[in-house]
Amino acid sequence: MAVISELIDAGLKLKQQGSYQAAIEHFRQLQATYPGHARIMFELADSWRVFDVPEQALGLYRQLMALPKGRGLPPRDVPRLYAQMAATLLVLERSAESLAVIDEGLGLHPAYRPLRAYRMFALHQAGLHEAAMVESLELMVESLAPSKWDAFEEDIIQVVKAMRGRLEEGTVDEHEEGARRPREAEEADAPAADEKGEEFEEELEIEVKVRQPPKSRKRGRQRQFGRKPVRIDISGDEDPAAADDGPAAGGKISIPIDLD
Repeated sequence: MAVISELIDAGLKLKQQGSYQAAIEHFRQLQATYPGHARIMFELADSWRVFDVPEQALGLYRQLMALPKGRGLPPRDVPRLYAQMAATLLVLERSAESLAVIDEGLGLHPAYRPLRAYRMFALHQAGLHEAAMVESLELMVESLAPSKWDAFEEDIIQVVKAMRGRLEEGTVDEHEEGARRPREAEEADAPAADEKGEEFEEELEIEVKVRQPPKSRKRGRQRQFGRKPVRIDISGDEDPAAADDGPAAGGKISIPIDLD
C-alpha cells in the first residue's frame, strides 16, 4: 500500500503535466480518505487555484489557517500558504484582505520574497501606486548584484529609504487625496463649462430677416428655386478683435429659398 507522501507526489505529477482536473479529482479522493490532512488540503487548494477556481481554493486556505498548531503545514510550507492565499484574494479583487494576509505572513517570515512581491501587486490593485513603486524599488535594491551599479548602490539605497520615509508620513493622505481628486476636478470643471456655455450663446446671437428680392430687370432670367423666391439676410455684430480676419468677421449672406 502506497504511503501518503507517494500519493501526494502522484497528484503533483498530474499538476506538472497540466492535468489540473485530474489532479483536483485525485486530491479530492485523498481528502475524503484522509480528512484534515494539511498537505493534501494545501495541494488541493493549489490545484483549484491554478485551475482558475479561486473561490474553492480560498475556502481550503481558510481551513488551513484555522488548523491548530501541530496539525497544520510544516513550518517550511507556511510562507507558501500565506503567499498563495494572498494571490487568491488578489484574483478575487479583495486587495484589502490580501494586504492583511501578506502583512501577517511577513510578520512571521520577513525574508520571504514572494510575499513582498504580492504586497506590491496588492498595493497597486488598491490604487496605492506610489507605495507599490517604493515596494518594487526596495525589492530591486535588495536584488542588486555586483555590477557597474556598485558605485551608485549606496545613493540608490538612500533615495529609496527617503521615499519610504515620506510615504509613511503621508500614506493616509495619499489614499484620501486619490479618492478626492476626481470629485474636485469635476466640481472645478462645472463652473467653467457654464461660463463657456454663456459665452457661446452670446456669440451665436444673430438676426434673420426674410424679404422679397427685387424683381429682375432682364427678361428671360431663370429663377433658381421656383416661382416665389425670397432672400435671407443673416447679419451679426462685427467682432472688433476679429476685424482683421477679412469678410468672415462680419457682413451679410444672401441665400435664395423657395417658400412654396
